[in-house]
Amino acid sequence: MSTLVRIRDNGEATVYAVLALVGLAAAVSGAFYGVFVDGGRVGPGFLPLVAGGLTTVLCGWLALRCVHGERSHPPGGPAEGVEPHLVEDIDPVDIDSVDNGTDDDVDISGRTRRERIHNLWKVFGLTLGAILLVQVVGFLAAFGALVFVISTWIERQPLLKSAVIAAAATGLIYGVFGLFLEIPLPGGLLGLGTEG
Repeated sequence: MSTLVRIRDNGEATVYAVLALVGLAAAVSGAFYGVFVDGGRVGPGFLPLVAGGLTTVLCGWLALRCVHGERSHPPGGPAEGVEPHLVEDIDPVDIDSVDNGTDDDVDISGRTRRERIHNLWKVFGLTLGAILLVQVVGFLAAFGALVFVISTWIERQPLLKSAVIAAAATGLIYGVFGLFLEIPLPGGLLGLGTEG
């Protein structure tokens, strides 16, 4: 049986192979944009070339490993060295407690699964709000506000610590993208960006 047939028959390997092809397409298209520009500066195709190349290599390797690698356990059987559980040893899951967010699946911050899902939706909403704010206050101010609100409201950090985190993140973004890479960051109506 050929490697391509094995990849097609193995769902996980197929996903990795498709991702490897997407990475290859990104790398090839990035090369056409120009990896470097005048003065040896990084061009618009640099990041797609590097990210696509890494994706191609890593996902291609994982696809081949799925096909040719040794399994850690036989299909449908326990992993080596693991004793199978008896049915009476397994605690039944109370479906009502999972739906109500009272399950025992608590993370290190003390949040249940339900709270984590709510926090994810809050972050999506805040990100949309920050994107809309970019036109008014500029990217740097909107990004700083986003980090500050997520840090205080979602992560429940003290105000001073959140302000330091937001200022450091905004300064890092400004330093890397605004100064080092010289990418124009939208200033909005307030003009707080690096657009010329």
